Amino acid sequence: MKIDRRNMLRGAGSAALAASLTQMFGMHRSRAQAAGATTKVVFFYTPCGVQVDLWHPSETGTTFNLKQLSAPLEPHKKDAIFMDGVAMYPLSDHQGGSQQMLVGDDQDVKTLDLQLGDMLKASSPFGSVLLGIQCRISKGGTPSVPHPHFSRVTLAEEVFPEENPLVAYDRLFSGVDTGMNDDAAALRLKQQRSVLDAANADLVSLSASLPASEKRKIDSYTSSLREMERRLSDPQTAMACDLAGFNKAGFTVPQVNDPNQAAYNQADKRQVVGDLQMELARLALACGRTRAVTLLWEHTNAHHPIVGVDKFGVHDASHYTAPPGQLTGNATPEQVDAKLTAWNAYRVWYAERLAQFVQMLKDTPDTVGTLFDNTIILHCSELGLGHRTQRVPFVFLGGGALGFKLGQAINFSGKVPAYTKDPHNGLQQLAHSSLLTIIANKMGLPLKGTRFGYSGPQALDPMSLGIV
Repeated sequence: MKIDRRNMLRGAGSAALAASLTQMFGMHRSRAQAAGATTKVVFFYTPCGVQVDLWHPSETGTTFNLKQLSAPLEPHKKDAIFMDGVAMYPLSDHQGGSQQMLVGDDQDVKTLDLQLGDMLKASSPFGSVLLGIQCRISKGGTPSVPHPHFSRVTLAEEVFPEENPLVAYDRLFSGVDTGMNDDAAALRLKQQRSVLDAANADLVSLSASLPASEKRKIDSYTSSLREMERRLSDPQTAMACDLAGFNKAGFTVPQVNDPNQAAYNQADKRQVVGDLQMELARLALACGRTRAVTLLWEHTNAHHPIVGVDKFGVHDASHYTAPPGQLTGNATPEQVDAKLTAWNAYRVWYAERLAQFVQMLKDTPDTVGTLFDNTIILHCSELGLGHRTQRVPFVFLGGGALGFKLGQAINFSGKVPAYTKDPHNGLQQLAHSSLLTIIANKMGLPLKGTRFGYSGPQALDPMSLGIV
């Protein structure tokens, strides 16, 4: 189907202005969903958890130091919120943690990415997009198994990530011009300026019916419209949706019968496939194809080593302290040390990929500010303390224009209601469902019931946690 680029761009501009107006004047819920029009979200998943004491900052507040495993994020430290003392209940391990990641207490429900997709599909061609990097495994010669239950309608109805970046590109941009020449850029500028003119007219009409105090808000917003117009004249902004440079390296996927043997699932292609999937995520957001992306780096039981990092598979390396007989028998101190070294090297490598993605969004202009300013990135992994879903390495990045209190480290341990206390070790930690609730609210999705909230008697307002 041929997609009219003109209508796509016009719609993107209108949505941006509608969102800004809604946020400015706090309109009621039926119109408040438009507030999600310029707000985007990326769930950035990396597998197998972390050695928590080498990831979480020891300090809290705005003055803190990153540890060995999170150090690659140092250039973006002031644009992030590092959170310790967060757990996923009920406590679980690899696959259970993956299964819980985008839901709360009730696991047999539609995951947050798909709920957001349902809400957003009316205003963007793709409500949500699910991309994967080597998310298939083969168990004893059986057919490949995609990432378990991460994204799903119910536990019995999963939605699998697209691992082939070339197929994903075709799906996302079929019928869309693959380049933006000078004429196209000029047309886009003309169309978006026409939207600005219409917005100004609406403001004049609105101002006539408002008291003086609200008129001052109108004046403030008029100034922001002028700034928006200035940015629209910036050639960089006009070229943010240029697709011509995708896959400059010429990556190809030869026809094969077994998806496990396809080029996008070969260990030595992990970097290039990851780069392509991250670029697709950026383009999908920049071009208004979606406002919700889930990016999955590998399966929870990933066997492949990362070429140039270590010979162990990521999952195997993460079991450096496994009890005797759980892996291949009693591990010697040397074997434990080798796996620990490999695991930590993998975590640094994944943190480097996250830092790379953050920089990509920072370098991409949005209608106002950058993609990074208007995008909530949630870094997540399925494990933390003791190879369980405690002290999980959740990090918020971006969203500076959305009210997130960036540049801080928070430790929630012992500061949340008692019903979140772990009966096994007494740790009292924040349920990760609070983070999901914050994202949902910022995107304009009102969550009901306990599935993404708390099931205990001492309800905690996620908006009181110091994150936003």
